Amino acid sequence: MARLFARARRPRLLSGIMGALIAGGVGSHAQPVPMPFRDLHGGADDLFRAPRTFLELRLCAFADTNVRPLFRNDPPYEFRAQRAYLQSAFIYEVRVRHHAWEFGLAYGQANRYEGNSGAARLFLEAERGQLAPNTRYPVMATLSRSALRIGTATYHGVWNAPSAQLHYWLEAGYLKVQRVQQGWLQGQKTGSSFEGELTLFTTRGLAASVIGGDGYTFSAGVAIKSGDWTAGISAHNLWSHLQVRQAQRIEATVRVNQLTPDADGFLSAPPALEGSVNPASLQRVAQPRVDIEVWRRLNGYALGVVAVHESDWQGALALRWGGSHSSVQVAYWQPHPMFWLTYEQRPWRAVLGADLWNGGSLQRFYLELSWQIGLE
Repeated sequence: MARLFARARRPRLLSGIMGALIAGGVGSHAQPVPMPFRDLHGGADDLFRAPRTFLELRLCAFADTNVRPLFRNDPPYEFRAQRAYLQSAFIYEVRVRHHAWEFGLAYGQANRYEGNSGAARLFLEAERGQLAPNTRYPVMATLSRSALRIGTATYHGVWNAPSAQLHYWLEAGYLKVQRVQQGWLQGQKTGSSFEGELTLFTTRGLAASVIGGDGYTFSAGVAIKSGDWTAGISAHNLWSHLQVRQAQRIEATVRVNQLTPDADGFLSAPPALEGSVNPASLQRVAQPRVDIEVWRRLNGYALGVVAVHESDWQGALALRWGGSHSSVQVAYWQPHPMFWLTYEQRPWRAVLGADLWNGGSLQRFYLELSWQIGLE
């Protein structure tokens, strides 16, 4: 638990259960499954610049938390926000496009922990090695994690008008579930003890061949270019369905009077658990995401506004300068402040994002590396 909000680690089934559930609001059986992201930053302008036949290799990693630094073991601080969260993901992918058709294969993991202030305070107190004896607060938590193999087929279409060009794409994806974990916890921390009710669905410890998990997604997007203006909107996982034929449902009362972080970053107190473990199946949807962007070209550079909605809305102002083969782009994101720097020198592109004003104690980080070569 000591590093739960600092980085996503593999939880132990029972000894790590509470640390994995530091998050907010009692969960729902309809929790969407978080997806490894694809093309998180604005790409409407890229649709008109990319070659029609190419091979691309791509790697992305992302983490964002408001509880503690990602890469430094700084002394814990007082948590003052009303909501605590950690979201992280990574994906590696290969894509091939030939004229109108594009095919991709990818593997990725995604993690989302959300919580109320009590969840973060419990985590920070545990990190200090003991619970503060004079505090009392409710704890509510949710967890959702996934590991997936993804195959996609995308159709690109172009419609030319006298004063504008429209580019649209339709994508179908097949998901092979390697791991899914979803759970929620509600309880009360009083003095040096915590007691709560836990529900967890998990495939942890089951072989992928036994899990029998698969699913599908459908996504679509459209971009229009007219003169110096480019605008686009895309909806990822617009329709989706995931199923897991075999998992475990854990329901338990958790009682803890001493919290000790273990090497995995989770609790190994061990907490006292009273409950049941039963076989279960899951029916879920993939977490949808909407991207909206507008770009204006002016005298060799482009100014863009990007908005993304997944678990909440985020927006960015972006400035790009350069040509179709070499360019530099900077972007500033809110309400979770982060700067992005993109450097592109075909066939390479690198993106680095971070919050840079916490004395080196990063809480947000993004890295993308891609190699794309035209085949025409």
